[in-house]
Amino acid sequence: MNLQSFWVGSFATKLVSTTVLIIIVLIIRKYIVHWIKNKETFPPTFKRQWVVRVRNITIFLIFGILVVVWLEQLRTIAASIVVIAAAIVIATKEFLLNVVGFFYRTTTKFVTVGDRIEVNDIRGDVIDQNLMGMTLLEIGPGDKTHQYTGLTIYLPNSLFLSATVKNETFLWSDYVFHLMTIPINADGQWENAEKALLQAARDVSIPYIDKAGKVMKAQALHQNLEEPSIEPRVQIQIAEPERYNMVLRVTVPARKRARLEQDITRRYLQIMQNASETFHQVKATEK
Repeated sequence: MNLQSFWVGSFATKLVSTTVLIIIVLIIRKYIVHWIKNKETFPPTFKRQWVVRVRNITIFLIFGILVVVWLEQLRTIAASIVVIAAAIVIATKEFLLNVVGFFYRTTTKFVTVGDRIEVNDIRGDVIDQNLMGMTLLEIGPGDKTHQYTGLTIYLPNSLFLSATVKNETFLWSDYVFHLMTIPINADGQWENAEKALLQAARDVSIPYIDKAGKVMKAQALHQNLEEPSIEPRVQIQIAEPERYNMVLRVTVPARKRARLEQDITRRYLQIMQNASETFHQVKATEK
C-alpha cells in the first residue's frame, strides 16, 4: 500500500488509520510522562512543566492527525462551514477567547507551570495549564501572607487578555526581594535596632545568598538590566511621633518568604534581647 492510497482510501481505512495513529501517540505520551515522573534527578517544578508540555503537544498532534487524514472531507464541507461560521463564533465566544488567551500566554512566555502569579487579587502557584485555562494553588489571604490556603483555583485563559497579571518569579527566577516591616519605639535606640535587624537578615540568608547572587546576576545579564544589590537594606520611616517603622528589604527564595520572615523576626528579637540583657548586666556591675 503506497502513501497516497493510505491517506485517500475509503472511510473505513481513514477511520482505522486515525485510530491507530492516535493510539500510537497516546502510548508514546504515556511512556514519556512515566519516564519524567520517575526521574528522581528532576525537581518537582521541572517535572510538572514537562508533563504539561507533553500533554499539550499530544493534543496538537492529535488535532494535526485529524486534519491531515480527513482533509478531503473537510474540503467538501468547507462551503457549509463558511455559512455556519458566524453562528459558531457567537456560540463559542468564550471558548475562542480562551484559545486566543492560551496562544497569547504561550507566545509571551510570561507565565508557566511553577510560577507564582497574581491575577485580579488572586494569588497562587501555577500547577497546571491547558487550552482553556490554568490551575493555581491559592496563597493568602492577601498579598502579605505567603502560605497555601488549601484551595485550588481555575483561571480561564480569557482573563490574560484583559486582566493585570503579576508574576513574582518571572524576573529573578526562584528569588525575590521581600519587604517586611518591624515597628519600634521612637526612644533614640533606632540605630541599635537597625543594626540588629540587618544582622538578623544576614544570619538567616547565609545558606542561600551566594546562589541567589549568581542567579540574579545571570538574569540581569540575560534581561539587559543593571545587576541588583542582594544585600539586606533597611529604611527608617516615621510612622507616628512615638513610633518608627523599619522596612527591611531582603533577598529570599520566592516560596520560602513566610518561613524566612519568621526566622528573621525571631533572630532579630533574640539579638535585641541579648543586647538588653548584656546592657543590664553591665549596669549591675557598675553599681
